[in-house]
Amino acid sequence: MAELADIIALRQVAERYAVSVDRNDAALFAAQFTEDGALIALRGEFVGREKLAGVPPMVKGRYRRTFHAVLNQVLDISGDAAEGETYCIARHWYDDPVGRTACYEMTIRYQDRFRRVGGVWLIARRELIVDATHRYPVDTPQAEQRTIHGR
Repeated sequence: MAELADIIALRQVAERYAVSVDRNDAALFAAQFTEDGALIALRGEFVGREKLAGVPPMVKGRYRRTFHAVLNQVLDISGDAAEGETYCIARHWYDDPVGRTACYEMTIRYQDRFRRVGGVWLIARRELIVDATHRYPVDTPQAEQRTIHGR
């Protein structure tokens, strides 16, 4: 039963990570990592909570909004340490050069190392692996168009 609780807790760390990016919540994002946690991504290596807190604002500065979906997660748990792989789809909406809404979609995996600190599972190291990318135009719902474009 303890392992099932650990699996659920580790999944929640991955889900809070995704939601924190989508909400541009720097504090929540950094809180998913150990104090010395590291994220290795396309834009560099971010080590320590102070540097990690800069990731959601950096993403927000590049894209209008994002949508990160956590899919499969396979874990090997050993006491207060765990390793795993987390599959995701990451969508990033932006305005293309002629002002149409477009999406930069990434099919990704994270190579994760977790550590339980004070009874709480946290990311110790997360490395982004990009399997595929795709850019395409998207239809934007009317309500979003009004919100985004001030109509």
